[in-house]
Amino acid sequence: MRVKRGFTLIELLVVIAIIALLLSIMMPALSMVKEKARLVVCGSNQKQLIYGVSMYGTEHDGKLPPNPNWVGGNNYHRPTELNWYGNGVGTLDPTLSNYHPVGKYLGGYLPDVGVYNCTVAPIAKDTPWPPRGSKVESVGTYNEVYQDYDFAPLHATYMLLWNYQGYNQSVSTGGAQGENFVAPSKMSSKNQLILQDSLFYLPQGQGNLLWETPSNSWYSSHNFGGATKVDPYFVMDGPQDEIPDEIDINAGYLDGSVQRFKSSECYWVKNWSAAAGLVPVF
Repeated sequence: MRVKRGFTLIELLVVIAIIALLLSIMMPALSMVKEKARLVVCGSNQKQLIYGVSMYGTEHDGKLPPNPNWVGGNNYHRPTELNWYGNGVGTLDPTLSNYHPVGKYLGGYLPDVGVYNCTVAPIAKDTPWPPRGSKVESVGTYNEVYQDYDFAPLHATYMLLWNYQGYNQSVSTGGAQGENFVAPSKMSSKNQLILQDSLFYLPQGQGNLLWETPSNSWYSSHNFGGATKVDPYFVMDGPQDEIPDEIDINAGYLDGSVQRFKSSECYWVKNWSAAAGLVPVF
């Protein structure tokens, strides 16, 4: 009777080596597919936010809501906050006349705070806020503070650009530098860009940011070569005048469209000490 011969150790090792080789070839491709899928989901998320802003405009004679990153005069902040009040950190009176939290204007249209954050760099809506590690006692969840707007700051990972004039050199005198950006204030404004993925530069750590903020670094809500994840952003140190050139940036417009650009196409803008990259179509 013929006896069946099993695999030898060498044959098994060869098979394992072939499988390992195939996996090493496939994994980068799979990671790329996964990253592209996340970008698509990010674009879908932006469309929800566009819808909410448009609904507000439709019901308010075509006017867009105030930008949360402004408290009067040329006192503008980076356009990455849902709640902001003059660099203060703590609870505050939601009825202050020069306090413009996003939830006050859009909470009824967009009850889930997740739409203000890129799905590649999300902030979970049940995150205690302020977040752990901030050395400030939490007052509720991220979503609750968005709805109640009784604490500032409240961060987001999209840049919120409607009615934001911090990069407008004729309004933010002394603060705005680089390319001039005149933000849309109405549904009919010539400029239709109202949001994009974050791409900004911090020359020094910011005390009014409630998480780690490495100095002299570029921050993005999308991953890029050489970046390190510093929640919720991807961060890389480098000179301020050299925008990393390989980052995919989604941008949303009032007509409901979302377009994708490379960071190498972005314009350099600046509000006081904080630089940023804005997509070229606005």
